[in-house]
Amino acid sequence: MCNAVKFLPNRVWRVYSGGSGIDRMRGTVPEQDGHFPEDWIASTSRANNPQYEKSDQGLSMVELPEGAVLFRDYLADDPEQTLGLEHYKKHGANALLLMKILDAAEQLPIQCHPTVPDARRYFNSNFGKTEAWYVVATREINGQKPYLLVGFNEKLSVDQFKAEARQGAFPTGADMLHKLEVRPGDCLLIRGGLPHAIGCGVTLIEVMEPSDLVIQPEHFCGKQRLSEAERWSGAKIEDALNCFNYTAESVDDIRQNYFMTPQAVDDSLQIVVPRAQARYFEVQKLTCKNHYTLLNREHCHRAGVVISGNLELEDGKNRLKLNSGDAFFLPCKLEQCIFTGNGEVVFALPPIQKNN
Repeated sequence: MCNAVKFLPNRVWRVYSGGSGIDRMRGTVPEQDGHFPEDWIASTSRANNPQYEKSDQGLSMVELPEGAVLFRDYLADDPEQTLGLEHYKKHGANALLLMKILDAAEQLPIQCHPTVPDARRYFNSNFGKTEAWYVVATREINGQKPYLLVGFNEKLSVDQFKAEARQGAFPTGADMLHKLEVRPGDCLLIRGGLPHAIGCGVTLIEVMEPSDLVIQPEHFCGKQRLSEAERWSGAKIEDALNCFNYTAESVDDIRQNYFMTPQAVDDSLQIVVPRAQARYFEVQKLTCKNHYTLLNREHCHRAGVVISGNLELEDGKNRLKLNSGDAFFLPCKLEQCIFTGNGEVVFALPPIQKNN
């Protein structure tokens, strides 16, 4: 159980259109936009899709010598090795990770995710959904430059925004959010409660708390009408609307508070989103040029996805070939592994236990 393992592709249905950016990352032909715009990595969470019911949708699977198994079963088989004893004692056989490769061909609905206190209060969940976005690639769609909507601006009217949210459309509410052009390499931390929407033409890696809770009041996502369950995630409307952080911020505030500045660990490894700010996870990025030995300094498990290039991973016993778009898991008790080749990897690390 101390060996690195690869995840199988895990495309997930969503109401919005996209996905060609994932195909492009993986070299899949033809590149197609459709209703599978996300690939979930290290997931022990089912996707919340009332319009597309499928058993175990969203749950990751890993490749083992004896065959493919659910990631949650792999963890539960030997949690002390895969997750570490202290993590297992506190959280059970749950990696507390969820990564996604996400590619949007149209703007997603204006939304927010609950904080942990609001998740407990309104959704009976121990997990909110603070998340990080690492922009991998961008493209123009119908002349529209790639963008993200992040945070309320000076036009915010709380009463007007809530009124439009109840009505299911934002004729003026959309202009109450900052619209920011983005480029590859940008990384943002989207804390629980922060209003946001991913715009068209953006391919990114999401790292988040392990839940699928979202408040998205609009009736439509693109051409797809959202059910009431999809809009409010089962909460009462007023409770769901209370999850938004109604704070107006300047553009400078947004860039200072939510855009991340990488911190170098060494010449190849960066901390992109530090745990001190994200609290529930950490995001790191490796740029491998020919050879790199990754030390498990944090004594924890982690998931990774190759965002460009081709690599080989050696864990002391096995070798994994990793191409762009491939994802993998490194167990807690794996002290080091060696990457060879040229490529970039984004890692997600869980909350750290002091005595792992």
